[in-house]
Amino acid sequence: MDQEARIAKELDQLETGAGFLHLAETGLVRVTGAGHRDTLQRVLSQDLRTLVPGGGCLALLLAPKGQFRAIMAVFGGAAETLLMAPPDRAGELAEALRKYLLLSRCISEPVPDNEGATALVGARWAEIAAALGADPGVLTAGGWHSGTFDARSVTWFGRLMLGVPGAVLAGADEAVLEALRAQGVEPVLAQTVELDRIRRGSPAWGAELTETVLPPEVGIDAETVSYSKGCYIGQETIARMKTYGHPTRTLVGVRQLRGEAAPPGLPLPLAPQGEDKACGTLTSWGRHPDYGGVGLGVVRSAHAVAGNRFTGAGREFEVAGFPLW
Repeated sequence: MDQEARIAKELDQLETGAGFLHLAETGLVRVTGAGHRDTLQRVLSQDLRTLVPGGGCLALLLAPKGQFRAIMAVFGGAAETLLMAPPDRAGELAEALRKYLLLSRCISEPVPDNEGATALVGARWAEIAAALGADPGVLTAGGWHSGTFDARSVTWFGRLMLGVPGAVLAGADEAVLEALRAQGVEPVLAQTVELDRIRRGSPAWGAELTETVLPPEVGIDAETVSYSKGCYIGQETIARMKTYGHPTRTLVGVRQLRGEAAPPGLPLPLAPQGEDKACGTLTSWGRHPDYGGVGLGVVRSAHAVAGNRFTGAGREFEVAGFPLW
């Protein structure tokens, strides 16, 4: 089976079942120290006062003027708080937080992870997790808990920082992978998960989420920002946007109508069809086996209308609604 056929099969698998993906690291950062939760409350965009041990939420670290700096899942512990970064971003997240924690003498450090973890994705992920001993109620609420499997300690996290629904299982060994296969769950490619992210319109750190972007421009503020808490870094700009204005840019999904089948160089400036001046940027791209090139872009809000067309680097794109297929 060639890779394109495999991706097509795996996308169908995620629609009706589940799949698993090995992660080189869990992506956890541990924050400790007296009063560290109060410090995080003053720094992050989410209200952490109601975060109980075993609970979880999504939060952002912003610049003083509201631009994106980091996204993370926050998990409450008894004497520590765990933050989950997207793949390969744990060290960057820990470093970004360090300067805010120094004055309070708190510590942020990546959690050593030599064995990696398993991401469980797809429509039946919660059902499969329950079959392996997880608490689906905790996980679907975005929380976490520890447990055992085949006499080995494991930890379940109900957030998957890949832009798709699912869970992360840390401490998984070959016995867990065999149990997943016994449930009809097969491994999936990272490219398949990335296509599912694009289909859903989920922005990713380093692609749509960069240091020039304000969270409302890519539609993540509803889940990551508390508009009722007190001050946090960047709060004034975000609150003003909600109260008095609308984002000047918007996240859109696009389908490629013509041009090369190979991946384009990203970010790719996009201009309205027939014009030369760019009105936005293509930030993510993937090739669907049936629909061809699909992607995400951040464009001027006035141009974010289904059916509008853009050009860039000899390619033509059309705005499409989410999900893209």
